Formats: sequence, structure tokens, C-alpha cells
Amino acid sequence: METAAEDASAEEALRRRPDAGVLTGVCAGLGRYTGTDPVLWRVAFCLTGLAGTVGVLLYVGAWLAMRDAAGGPAMAEQLLNRRVPARAVPVLLASALAVATALSLVGGVSWGTLVLAAPLVLGLLTAHGRGVELQREFRSLPSLLRRHAPPPPAPEPEPAPAYYNPAQPWAQAPAGPIDLAVLGGGARPADPGAAEPENPEAPAGPGKPDEPCRPARKRRPQGVRLLAFAFWAAVATAGAFLLATGEFSLATLVGPQTGPLYLGSVAVIIGLALVVGAWAGDPRGLAAAGVLVAAVLVAAAATDLTGLRFGEAQWRPRTVAEAQRPFELTGGSAELDLTGLDLEPGAQVEVNARVAFGGVEVVVPPEALVRVHGTSAFGEIRVDEAMRSGPRLDVRETLAPASEGDDGRAPVLDVTLSSYVGDLEVRREKA
Repeated sequence: METAAEDASAEEALRRRPDAGVLTGVCAGLGRYTGTDPVLWRVAFCLTGLAGTVGVLLYVGAWLAMRDAAGGPAMAEQLLNRRVPARAVPVLLASALAVATALSLVGGVSWGTLVLAAPLVLGLLTAHGRGVELQREFRSLPSLLRRHAPPPPAPEPEPAPAYYNPAQPWAQAPAGPIDLAVLGGGARPADPGAAEPENPEAPAGPGKPDEPCRPARKRRPQGVRLLAFAFWAAVATAGAFLLATGEFSLATLVGPQTGPLYLGSVAVIIGLALVVGAWAGDPRGLAAAGVLVAAVLVAAAATDLTGLRFGEAQWRPRTVAEAQRPFELTGGSAELDLTGLDLEPGAQVEVNARVAFGGVEVVVPPEALVRVHGTSAFGEIRVDEAMRSGPRLDVRETLAPASEGDDGRAPVLDVTLSSYVGDLEVRREKA
């Protein structure tokens, strides 16, 4: 009977809390069930999501196994037609994370292994420090999953109060509870000699019997700011990375080679500080710093941050070798002037320019045969007098040489332009 009561109490505690959550209330429910800050669960899901979307899969699995705020059956319970004990949910999450960490070791240790192992180790240490017998929990998982108890029934909605106005005799009294105050004629008229009632919206004072006086909540002393310790630990880690690689540049910290490993180490430092902040110290600011580091980590793993260029650019190649190098700009406006090229008759030069967000204007010499290929996810492409605008643009145009002569002996410029969102233009040099 005691075990059944404990299971019922656990199932009552482990529910999704959409009113206190950010997305679906999964982290808020897990935080309340385990007695930890929901921010720790959010940081753990975000970090593990960087390693092959493992965190996304774990979040979806937790959402499937947890019941809603009203105690209705979870999605997994409805699909399997059996009850999923509340104790099994965190153990399943830890087991799945351990399997993902082991699979990441195939082929060697990588930054993904560090990202997966850090929340796993920190979570197990935190649970052990709170008196949870990890060996017993993991051994009991097969027996918990073998239970064939039926899922709980969906809670029936409480009947809403119905109102019947006796002043409307043609109205039929509805089924269900009836507000007797309305049936009795509503509020009584005020007595002219009586004192005016108190403001019902005024807060109840200590002497009012309707609401007992609640003691003032004691604020926990904040202590030392842990954000400063995390900052200096990140600086020390940066120095260690610079000394270990021998390259004292920004690419070591945010580049595609060692940047994810360094940023993952900083994320682990912030996670450790958050765990310590649950017992001592002041953890304010750590959650925002963790979200910022996670965003930079995602960007560093997806692209080369050191190669981003913003602003205005003017490219004026003078030789064929200079014209054949790629011209790239992340955001802004650029001008590519090809009129200064020393082109020989019959020569063929390939020119590539890319502005991710913004615009680029290409000026070509009049004596060249220009073949233009422009692509843009959304924007405008103008080639001389021809213009197209809208989404998913793919334009191919050819500009004949302006000067008379043998077109076969005219130099050829193959101009390739690309952009995500921007305006691309190719025009002749003005006479």
C-alpha cells in the first residue's frame, strides 16, 4: 500500500506544466518532480541538441511520456495502452543519453561527446548528492516497463455553472447547477441607512477573517556572484586553448576547427556554475550567458564565423588571377568593377560574387561577351535592361559585345552571382 501511495504521489508530481513553461511545460514539470531549477533542464536539452539533435529527440520523448497538467494519459500511454510509471521517465532519459554518449565515441572522442557527457555526468552526480540510489533506479527500470497496468482514464471536465434568469419566463431552466443568488433575484438593494460596504477589490488586511495573514517570505542570501567565476574560468580556458594550439587568433576560439570544442567547454563551465548555484552563491545571469554561448556554439558549428564580412566593399580586379578569386560579403552592399581587366581577344574568365544579404552591382567592359547566371532566394536581378523580382530567382542572360567585330574573338566573362536576400545587377560601363 505504501508503494502504491508513493507511485500515485510521483505521478501527481510528474506532469507537464504549460503555465510555468516556455514551450510545452516539459522542463517545468521535470524541475518540479526532481526538485531542481527548470533552467538546468532547458540548458541540458539545448546543449545535447547541438550533438546530432539528440536533445530534440530526448525532449520529444519526455513530452510523449509525461502526462498533461490535468493528469490525463500521456501520449506514450495511449499508444502502448499501458501505464508508464513516473519513476521510469527520468531513468529512460538518462539511459538514452548514456547510449547516445557511447555511440558518439565511435570513431574517437569529439566535441559532441563532451556536449553529451557533461549533462549526463552532472545529472547523475546531482541525483546521487540528493540521496537517489542510482543502481537501484536503473535495475528497477525493466520491471517498471514490464508492468501491464492500464493507462489512467482521461479526467472528466467539471460541469460549468448554468444561470437561469427568472425575469425571463420564456427561458427554460438548463440542466446542471444553478446559481441560487441569481434565482433569488440577484443582489439585495442597499439599505439607505446602512453604511457603505467596503471596496471588494481592496486587499484583505491582517485582521480580516477571509484571508489569513501570510508571513513575509524570507529571501535567501544571494552570496557570491557565480557569473564572475564562470567568466574568469572561460578566460583561463581560452588561454589554455591558445597555448595548446600555438595559434593566437580569434579562429582558435570561434573557428570551425577548435571553436566548437572551446565553446562546448564554456557551456560546461556555465552548467557547473548553475548546479552549484542551486545550493550556494548567486546564479543570476548564468542562464542568459548559457543561452548566448549555446547560440554562438551553434553558429560556430554551422559556419565559419571568422569569415563573416559586413559593410560596404569595392572590388576592382586588375588581372585575370584577381578576377577569378571568389568575392564574398555576408551582409551589406558591394560593387564589382571589371572594366579595369586586361582581357585578351578570345580569353575566357570566370567571375564569382556572393552577397548573402544585401546587394551587388557588377560593371562589365563593353568589348566583352558577358554570360550572366544569377540566383537569389528572394530579391531582384537586373541584367542590363532585363529585370526579374520575387522568390527563388534563377536568371540566365547573355550580353553581346557592344563594339563591332568578330564575336568569336571577343573576350568572354562568365559572371555567377548568388544571394539569399538581395538585389543583383549587371550593367555595361557607361560611355
